[in-house]
Amino acid sequence: MSKHIHPSVTRNFLLAASLALGVGAAQADDLKGRIQSIDLSAKAFVVNSETVYVTDKTDYENDYKRFEDLRQGHYVEVDIDRKDGRLYADDIEYKASARENKQ
Repeated sequence: MSKHIHPSVTRNFLLAASLALGVGAAQADDLKGRIQSIDLSAKAFVVNSETVYVTDKTDYENDYKRFEDLRQGHYVEVDIDRKDGRLYADDIEYKASARENKQ
C-alpha cells in the first residue's frame, strides 16, 4: 500500500515550520544606549552605531511624545524589529540615566 501526501499538505507544513523557526519573520529585540545622531529627513537615529528608523506605529514613552522630541545624547531603550535588513523602532523610552535601564 503506497501512501501519497498531497502537495498542498507538504507546502502548508513547510510554511508552518519556517514561520515557527522565524524564517522570513521580523525579529524583536531591544537596544539601549545614547542617541549618537538624528536624521530628521530619514526619520532615523543612531544608537550604538545602529541606525533605527521610526514609523507611524512607533510608540513614545516618558518625556517623548513624537520623533522630534528625541535629542542627541539622550539615553534610550528602544524595542526594535529587524526586518529587511533594517531596524525599526516599536517603542522608544527616554531614560534620565543609564542606571534606570537596570530596573
